[in-house]
Formats: sequence, structure tokens, C-alpha cells
Amino acid sequence: GMLVVFAILMKFSWDYGFLPVVLWYFGPYIWTNAWLVLYTWLQHTDPSVPQYGEDEWTFVKGALTTIDRPYGIFDFFHHKIGSTHVAHHFFHEIPFYNGDEATAAIKEYLGPLYNYDPTPWYLAMIRIAKRCHYVEGIDGIQYYCSLEDVPLKNESKEKSS
Repeated sequence: GMLVVFAILMKFSWDYGFLPVVLWYFGPYIWTNAWLVLYTWLQHTDPSVPQYGEDEWTFVKGALTTIDRPYGIFDFFHHKIGSTHVAHHFFHEIPFYNGDEATAAIKEYLGPLYNYDPTPWYLAMIRIAKRCHYVEGIDGIQYYCSLEDVPLKNESKEKSS
């Protein structure tokens, strides 16, 4: 499959030039994949969302470690994949056009366990990039930590003096 696509792209490059192929194939390819990575990252990453080690993880806990967010106009274009994601984790077979109804029912049923962040996606992206860098281990229940919270070598020496 990949060789066929590569051959077709080479043929188009030969016939139409390299730049049109880059603009018409690789441009949309990069744009689409950037959105998919961004959505996945924002759906599963937040300082308030726990990460479970093998000894703590269950299906329900795993499904609850996702977070719904508003994506503005992109909700329409992307079938609300970011604002109905908690429902997707519980019931992956639900078609997108029933996502709002499922999300409303889940929100009512779960109450405070339902994860929703009303922060606009672009501000959430900046906050998460600044605050969610690593978890301290793979056992138990972990929360994201920030590299900004790690004391620098000189700071730790000054505190111990």
C-alpha cells in the first residue's frame, strides 16, 4: 500500500512538479494529523486528570481519565470528537450524531465525576503545555507534574545552606 502511494506521488511529482504535490498532498496531510494529535493530547491530558498504574487501573477509571472541552466552530467540522469524548470512552460504538445525547446522560449520571473543562481549546493547550510534562512513576495513582516545579540545582543548594 505505501509503495503504491509513494509511486503515485512520484508520478505526480514528475508530471506536475514537486511543489504542487507538497502543497496539495503533504500540506493537508500535516494539517489533518496535527489536529488529530492535538485532539488526542487535549482529550487525555490535564493537571486534574489522574493517570493510573497497572495495579489501580480499571475500565471505568480509564474511561473517566478523558476530558471534554469546547472546540468552538471546530466542533461542527470535526463531529464534536473533543466535546463528546467521555461518552466515546464508555460507549465507543455510538455514532457521532448521538454523542450530544449520550454526553448529557453521562454528565447527569456521573455528576462531579464527569470531566469537562470550559477553557477554550487554545488556552487549554497553552496551560497543558506549561503544566503537564511527566508523571513521577507507573504505580498507583499519578497526576501530571511540571518541569517548572522541579528545583534547579542551585536552588536546592541554597535552601539546604
